[in-house]
Amino acid sequence: MKSISMGIWVRCGSRFEQPALNGICHFIEHMLFKGTERRSAFDIAREMDSVGGILNAFTSKELTAFYCKVLGEDMELAVDLLSDLFINSSFPEEEIDREKQVVCQEISQLEDAPEELVHEILGNRLWQGSPLGQPVLGTVATVLSIDRDSIITFKDAAYAPAETLVCAAGCVNHDRFLGLIEKHMGSLPQGPARNSYPKPSVEPSHQVIPRDLEQVHICVGLEGPSAVDNSRHAGHVLNTILGGGMSSRLFQEVREKRALAYSIYSYLSSVSDTGILAIYAGCDPGRLDELLTIFKKETAELAESLTEEEIGAAKNQMRGNLILSMESSDSRMHRLAKSEFYFGRYITVDEIIDAFGRVTSEELAETARRLFAPGRYSLVAIGPVDDGNEIFRMFQR
Repeated sequence: MKSISMGIWVRCGSRFEQPALNGICHFIEHMLFKGTERRSAFDIAREMDSVGGILNAFTSKELTAFYCKVLGEDMELAVDLLSDLFINSSFPEEEIDREKQVVCQEISQLEDAPEELVHEILGNRLWQGSPLGQPVLGTVATVLSIDRDSIITFKDAAYAPAETLVCAAGCVNHDRFLGLIEKHMGSLPQGPARNSYPKPSVEPSHQVIPRDLEQVHICVGLEGPSAVDNSRHAGHVLNTILGGGMSSRLFQEVREKRALAYSIYSYLSSVSDTGILAIYAGCDPGRLDELLTIFKKETAELAESLTEEEIGAAKNQMRGNLILSMESSDSRMHRLAKSEFYFGRYITVDEIIDAFGRVTSEELAETARRLFAPGRYSLVAIGPVDDGNEIFRMFQR
């Protein structure tokens, strides 16, 4: 490869926040780009643009990452810049006030995008009462309450070496990279690892949010396997069969045969101790009952109707997707980081392919019966729909 992708990752996300400070992890992620002792916010942007690089970050439920992609020849610049942001951000008061408005706009943008908002609310409903159910962005009220002292206090406690991982992939010399990390990050003050946190309880429920829209946006979900659960490989195979591509059961039945929806898919998203398996579609309000009946039928009957042909096709699809993703240095870097965080070691592509290749039809059927058992479903609907519709309650039976 010609490129190197480098990331600084922290075990830090919305599940570690107190309710009054919900959104602070994401806000700190924004603020790290607003200047250091030797770089202004414009200097940071100009320096990365000057080499044609890409600089970005994200915050999730339990991880925050700051990463960049540059040519291999610019590796030292990447290490210098990212480590400077990570260690030496100055958090100017005027930038804090300005960025609060930006993040509030980001929250408003999500509120205006029902096809995205419905997923956020589903997680909030499924894990209600647990920090894992908190929104990553926070709320307008909690974001506006964040001040400089709370930012510095939270960052000093959360961004400890014991919770931090630096990784790179692509055109990188390992020994030289280690030397640069030691040079630029060796002074990072030590701190204790975070204490363990309880596994969240799951409360299946449904929520309807009436809005004057052309479509009803529906998300049906249930607790799925965690990122380290022994059934995770079976879960991913089942998801691929159910709604993971154009040949999946839901895509064929909902879009190709019935023209019920333009967008229809399922996904499995996992964290360290739990996960969520969900189905999404947007449809005409007059055909909502038909759509949800298909959702219930396809999930309830999945365990007893699996065929060796579709199991083999799903495994081949997953194998191809995984191998193709490895042609990207940033995809490799992300995979390295998650392997280290969740397993404490490098999980090879061959190991993953072998693991889901060994999943049997019996294991898939058993996992499907457990996952799609009655009473495990949560449902969120946004659009022109009445909460009194009895069709919602069939997922609780």
